[in-house]
Amino acid sequence: MKNKRPINLSAGQILSVNAKSPIAMASILHRVSGLLLFVLIPVLLFVLQTSLSSPEGFSSIFDNMFIRFIVWVFVAATGYHFVMGVKHLLADLGMNEELESGRRAAWISIVLAVIVILASFVWVMF
Repeated sequence: MKNKRPINLSAGQILSVNAKSPIAMASILHRVSGLLLFVLIPVLLFVLQTSLSSPEGFSSIFDNMFIRFIVWVFVAATGYHFVMGVKHLLADLGMNEELESGRRAAWISIVLAVIVILASFVWVMF
């Protein structure tokens, strides 16, 4: 019997398949947000060190819109990662294991994450 499962899919093929599934998109974005958190930790440690060094360092850091944007990306990734992490923990407890309830939980989590991301934008940028 010949196996018809695809192998060696390109990134475009993976994204086109996953774009139809909110569960897959939530999971992939959860991994991306974790990667962003990992990559931005050294940058934010430098920002923290500079802001705590002197009053001039503090004002130079937080008057810079690019650095505020980087801080917002970190806060938004943290919020998204937290919301999706709670969704995954609930799934580990046996909730939302069926396809339809899993889709519903993914959509609810995505909506909550968007609210958290927008709130963090207002909080950090203004």
